[in-house]
Amino acid sequence: LSSLLISITKKSKMVAAAGDGQCEVVLVGCGAPKRGMGWYHAVQMIKGKCPAAKLCFVVEPWFMGAGASGPGGPEFAEWRKEVEASEGIQFFTSVADLPAPAEGKKRLALISGRTADNPRLLTECIGAGKCSTIYLEKPGAPTVAELSAMRDEAKAAGVSVLMGYNKNVCKYVSKAREFANSHEGSHVTFVSNNAYENTPESLGECFERNREGMLKNMAI
Repeated sequence: LSSLLISITKKSKMVAAAGDGQCEVVLVGCGAPKRGMGWYHAVQMIKGKCPAAKLCFVVEPWFMGAGASGPGGPEFAEWRKEVEASEGIQFFTSVADLPAPAEGKKRLALISGRTADNPRLLTECIGAGKCSTIYLEKPGAPTVAELSAMRDEAKAAGVSVLMGYNKNVCKYVSKAREFANSHEGSHVTFVSNNAYENTPESLGECFERNREGMLKNMAI
């Protein structure tokens, strides 16, 4: 009887799955709630802000590993428990642990990890992750040579790669500025969400994950 009850419980557990017209999304590198760039991507998809994208999996090696008890770790664990129950999102510590894509569905990887890890993560998403499209957050890789190699690897595998950019170099922002400058009285306003307070306690988690230096990790 106990075995039957366990079986029924497992079968009734909610599991996130892409619907009609949606691709299944793997978020690689979530970060801390209300701080990590990846976490904000996750929230947008959970709230349905990206109708064609269904967040099905999160790969977070830091907060599910060495960083579990450090700054941001408990908050991540609480959020994970919440969305596992409410959304059926599955969590893993490695891309290699992901199940195969659902039959007939395309898989997109959204890589929002540490810059130094991105070349390896892209390789894993193409191979073990079986992703047909990759969204790579800025700045992509530590060096131009690595970015070039990543581009060639993705091209050879037939995988499309999209890049996120800082607003100061985004072509759409440049066009908006040009338009505003050509129309008297116009102006462009940027709204940034910098969730870190200027205190050692708040910045600890961020700098712990970016020991090589924030400038090298984040600057383009």
